[in-house]
Amino acid sequence: MNTSDIDRPEHIIPVYLELESVDFAVVVVFLTSLGIIGNTIAITKIVSDPAFHKPTYMVLATLVLADLACLVCYIVQAVVENVNQRIGNEYGDLFMAMTYATTHASAAHVILFLGLRYFYIRNPIKARLIQTRTIIRWSIALWIFSVIFGGLYFIFRFRIPEIDIQIVVLSFRGYLLVVPVCFMVFFHVQKVHELHHSINIPDLKRHIRRMSRMLTVILFIYILSALLFPICFILNYNKVCQDERQCKHILIVARIMWLVNASVNPIIYFIYSKRARVLFQSLLKTFAKRHKDSRRDLICMQNPPSPMMTTRL
Repeated sequence: MNTSDIDRPEHIIPVYLELESVDFAVVVVFLTSLGIIGNTIAITKIVSDPAFHKPTYMVLATLVLADLACLVCYIVQAVVENVNQRIGNEYGDLFMAMTYATTHASAAHVILFLGLRYFYIRNPIKARLIQTRTIIRWSIALWIFSVIFGGLYFIFRFRIPEIDIQIVVLSFRGYLLVVPVCFMVFFHVQKVHELHHSINIPDLKRHIRRMSRMLTVILFIYILSALLFPICFILNYNKVCQDERQCKHILIVARIMWLVNASVNPIIYFIYSKRARVLFQSLLKTFAKRHKDSRRDLICMQNPPSPMMTTRL
């Protein structure tokens, strides 16, 4: 790594996880690979299979793209910081603005996905009339808003020195934590309320429990990924920790949860889909059958049947 003569802007805490040991390297490579491969498979399946050309799956595809953007931003920053720390420090403010923009886009698309699922319960006839181009327009609007959000953070955080850094960071971080969580909980509560007043829904309680488990997992991952970074910032800014290294353990958990949030959300949604579960079970059965046939053929090759002996009378 090159020695840097440009210091990182004050109180910037990157989301990437430094590869300080083999264990960290394994965690980073595994989660990043899971995110890239899993999200790529999900979006490929949605785009290529006509059975998935429905509004909810198309919204899921836009969520996958947003999370892929988060991961690409993460990988680029990590590579730049490890290859040339001088350039990483020089453009640290730009990387942070990009991180805020992509994180906002990911959270916004989660809200869009949950909102559309609620709309399907509230007004199924109108929901079925939603077209793919409408979803694309919604996604573009969310990306424009996310870029504006990242740009505003960049301006207030790095271009207006008169504003207290702590106020700026906690305001933007608080928005990313509170607003998405409130929308997620609101749409879930409303959806459960509508389901309770619906008729002819078999296994309603089991369906609601499954939805609640899914939302609990999503909220747990998202809240940890969004909450721990401002805690580290407060400790660092107020000199409770002299530098980010003294908040090492909190930072490790924060950065791992940020990676998990960018890697597994679309996979969770995809697995909880009935059509996706049927597809996954079919793939598992096919794999198990091929494995069983291969094992049987191998046993037959190792133990060929003995030739039949004729009996003389």
